Amino acid sequence: MELIVFGILLSLTFSAVQGATPKCCVDTTKKLSLDILQKVTKYDVQTRHGVCSINALVLYASDKRYCATPRIERLLQFVLKRKMKNDVKSASAV
Repeated sequence: MELIVFGILLSLTFSAVQGATPKCCVDTTKKLSLDILQKVTKYDVQTRHGVCSINALVLYASDKRYCATPRIERLLQFVLKRKMKNDVKSASAV
């Protein structure tokens, strides 16, 4: 009986903690198309010093998640800055 109660408590605890577990990238891509980079709405920096085992950029674009090498961060920042300037120009032209 005690074993059954322990099993139920363990499964409830695992279910509660599972929602808080981060989704780590396990591999990264070095090449992403410019089309995907232009669709990025936000990105996070994943470091291996925390829960995850590798450094990566986690890109969010068109309801998808991409894992990219941190080496493309400067390129991504340039693309996002350029995109923002174009959006401002489009808004002021209207």
